[in-house]
Amino acid sequence: MKCEGYTPRSRWAARFLLSILVTLPLQALAVPEIDQPAPALKGTLFSGEALDLAAMRGKVVLVNFYSSYCKYCAYEIGNVETIYEKHKADGLEVVELGVDDVDDRERVERMLRIYHLPGAMVDELRENGFGRRYPTPTAFLIDRNGILRHKHWGAKTADYFREILLPLLREH
Repeated sequence: MKCEGYTPRSRWAARFLLSILVTLPLQALAVPEIDQPAPALKGTLFSGEALDLAAMRGKVVLVNFYSSYCKYCAYEIGNVETIYEKHKADGLEVVELGVDDVDDRERVERMLRIYHLPGAMVDELRENGFGRRYPTPTAFLIDRNGILRHKHWGAKTADYFREILLPLLREH
């Protein structure tokens, strides 16, 4: 194929636009990196309390992206509630982030209320450096210094909590 009629400048512009179109989706899918400071997370929880991940420094925080329609999320939510109730006094915080459509807000809020877990809708956050879309459930575990220490796709089992989360609670 010949590029007759195209100037070097127009070919450069086309290549430039193509490179932007190729890299934009990659940036949108950027995932926070292990051993780096956790990104910003700010908004209002269903309870009306302010959510600011930076203000939770000194605690171990489980940020869990979930959907009220996800069977694996339904499987793990009781495990999350149990570990949260058992270790909240030890410095564990949990933030459940519903990725459902905003129209399903009541469904998400009702589910979290049943399990006594704090949460919010992803699309209602003021700041969210984690991004929006993950396979659900997806969890990010942040240590007491605000450093992302682990990310996990899939339901969290008792083994996950025993082997990954509990050791972070023991660090001071």
